[in-house]
Amino acid sequence: MKRAALALLLLAAPARGADVRAIGGADVLVSSGPGLSGVEDAELGLTLRAEARDVAKRFDFKLDFTGREGFNGNSTYNNLYELNGRVHLLSNKLEITIGRLHTPGGFWLIADGAMITVHYTSWLQQSAYGGLRSFTTGRNNTWMTSDRPVALPLAGTSLSARHKIVQGSLTFTWARDSIDLQNEPIPMGTDTRIERHVEDEYFLDGQVVIFPHDKVYLAGGASFGTRYDVQFNADAANKAGPTSLGVATLGAFGAYAIVDYRPVKRLRLEYSFNYERVRLIQSQLLTLTPAGTPVQTADGSFQDHNLRAVAQLWRALKAELNYRLRFRENTDIEHHLTIGLRGDDLWRGLGGFASVGVDIDSGIDLPGVDPATQKVHNRTIYSGGLSYLRSWMDLRAGILFTDGIGSGLVFSQQAATNSLTHPTQLFPYVLESNRIAFVRFFATFWKMYAGLDVEENIDSAQLRALIQVGASL
Repeated sequence: MKRAALALLLLAAPARGADVRAIGGADVLVSSGPGLSGVEDAELGLTLRAEARDVAKRFDFKLDFTGREGFNGNSTYNNLYELNGRVHLLSNKLEITIGRLHTPGGFWLIADGAMITVHYTSWLQQSAYGGLRSFTTGRNNTWMTSDRPVALPLAGTSLSARHKIVQGSLTFTWARDSIDLQNEPIPMGTDTRIERHVEDEYFLDGQVVIFPHDKVYLAGGASFGTRYDVQFNADAANKAGPTSLGVATLGAFGAYAIVDYRPVKRLRLEYSFNYERVRLIQSQLLTLTPAGTPVQTADGSFQDHNLRAVAQLWRALKAELNYRLRFRENTDIEHHLTIGLRGDDLWRGLGGFASVGVDIDSGIDLPGVDPATQKVHNRTIYSGGLSYLRSWMDLRAGILFTDGIGSGLVFSQQAATNSLTHPTQLFPYVLESNRIAFVRFFATFWKMYAGLDVEENIDSAQLRALIQVGASL
């Protein structure tokens, strides 16, 4: 935090004519246990963002920090995302950034180092960057708050173009990553053995946005991450050697596309596609498949096809129809359909919202698939409420009701048993299978803001409250 405090001092007294912007806030999150049985979760959060531009007509400074203090056994972290200075040279054709900075191509590809950006023309520029990686893909600080700091190099380059019709970028990054895998506890349970793997990673990211017409918007992109296998073992109690737990296959590939079309002013049509390749672990300890290979304990690759239509009916009142078709690699086919109305400030600040949705998982109906091995996720979702809007205030209250159709997840408070006939609390559906009433309030006054978000689980009498307050310059 010493460097963060130093940056604040620099921003507090900028040169005349500099553009200074800052926002900071704190929040408190409190959650009770079921039946209002005392405080189960308590957290204190701090967020600070500040930026000074055109200091002495040449320099820029930036700070982005988020911290969280967890109580009742929750984790504590301090994440410094950005703290850097930038100098503009050669009539803004050359920029040099030094410090902790975001690199193109991924949110967690943050580096402690430098980046040079060259503006070849008014529409074409290239960046080259390098240094030490600040966060692993596990979102762990590599040195600031880590009890086992590790130096992970990072380097890359990015080429981007901006035109009034086409905008795009292509980025390549090489980095090393630290992966900590927890093995079996040491005998007598006195310690836990952590197995660390340091691996090379390569990332290739590309995005493009096209504006062919004032009524049409097109976008697409893809990200490729290195795939590699990490073998991890547990120490055996005898001299026979380590016990093989399995192989973690890490890396990813993702692609997306968006088509947005406005045939008339009051109607918006959108199609979006998303594909995510996910395969994490194959365990030797679970049942083998009929072919004799280890079962995959986490394999969730999927592709989504989403259709959305939004029509403006009257004033701010809008009708929305959303349909998503998801194909999973495990042969499940999921249908998600939502129809709703929403509108703010329809009459003297009053507004409202209401929607009904349904999720159907048709994997259980596929021929040749054993129903006992299929997961049932069918459910209906109802939500509705009122809103009151003013220039300085936003107040909303409503209820969200999720009903698991035939899935055994509705209002389940049963503990896990050996019987398959009893419903159990199954993550993540247990949080989506209850009636939740909520009140949300947000206000701005002077140069400050404040908010309150309260949720009450009606079925288990569980309360969650988030209070936030802050200031902006």
